[in-house]
Amino acid sequence: MTADGPEPGPVRDPAVLRGALARLNEARLAPERSFDRLGALLSGFEELAKVLPGADRRPGEERRSDAAGALAELEALLAEPGAEGGAAALRGYLEPILERLIEALLDHPERRLAVYGSLLPGENNHHHVAALVGRWVEGTVEGTLHDRGWAARQGYPGFVPGSSGDRVAVKVLESSGLPAAWERLDAFEGEAYRRILAPVEMAPGTGAGSETAWRVCNIYELTDIARPVRAPDRDDDSA
Repeated sequence: MTADGPEPGPVRDPAVLRGALARLNEARLAPERSFDRLGALLSGFEELAKVLPGADRRPGEERRSDAAGALAELEALLAEPGAEGGAAALRGYLEPILERLIEALLDHPERRLAVYGSLLPGENNHHHVAALVGRWVEGTVEGTLHDRGWAARQGYPGFVPGSSGDRVAVKVLESSGLPAAWERLDAFEGEAYRRILAPVEMAPGTGAGSETAWRVCNIYELTDIARPVRAPDRDDDSA
């Protein structure tokens, strides 16, 4: 951010982020340079600007959220005859700008991975992240573990996010090398797992002062195609 813009800071209430993160995770599912992706990024950015610490507005003042509507109108204009390439050019220009702004507002979550299973230090697949220079921080994330996915056949249940109050213990890897590793890690996890953004409650002392703070991190959630584990699966894997 610029010196005059809002500075990223610890999030005290993760509930305020749920709407924005849902839109940003939706954007990840849309094709690059598509209207759906750009619209979701823009909506997520608007939500973040309204709720994050440092937003430039007076107490009680609501920020207008009409940029997505304006984008739709502009897209319609650019889709008129004679402007076929304009919409694609607009998306290609705005998408990386929005992604960088969102990264700055969330204090660079692409450098954080919340791990709960086989990638943990000492576990079967830790070698996939062992070479990344950084630090590990204890934390918890809202959600539950389910006996589904290929890792569950090795004894590692998969994560499903939720807001019921249930918590899953994680360790957060903070590393500047993660952005260059995402493609490799996504391929390793496969279609049964999807990388999303989620708020993680970090251990006291992480961030400002001694207060508990939340940080937005990447985490792999189970997808609908992750099949349940059967007893014979585990017998075969443990043999």
